[in-house]
Amino acid sequence: MKIKPLLLALCVGLSTSVAASKETKRYTIKWQEQSNRILFDSVCYNYPEGSIPYRRCRTQAQKHFTQQCRALSDKYSRTRTPYNQKYKQKRDKFCHAADRYFPL
Repeated sequence: MKIKPLLLALCVGLSTSVAASKETKRYTIKWQEQSNRILFDSVCYNYPEGSIPYRRCRTQAQKHFTQQCRALSDKYSRTRTPYNQKYKQKRDKFCHAADRYFPL
């Protein structure tokens, strides 16, 4: 009867340490553009298509596009005209991607 609690304690201890050691790797996100639009099929072309790094890169790209959209929207709104025009084109590109890009 004393063996069962001991095994349970060992299993719980092992599962916690595995979850705690998980790291998040950052991938280099590359894409191609045409007419100030990100070509969604080209996102993460620097990794073999279908590979785990490719899929993880594309997931990180979605977050990157959303973050850039927010940051550039904020800069655009806080900067006076005509100086805010340098942010408008980038904002439009990243916000379009944030709204319409969905990784595999």
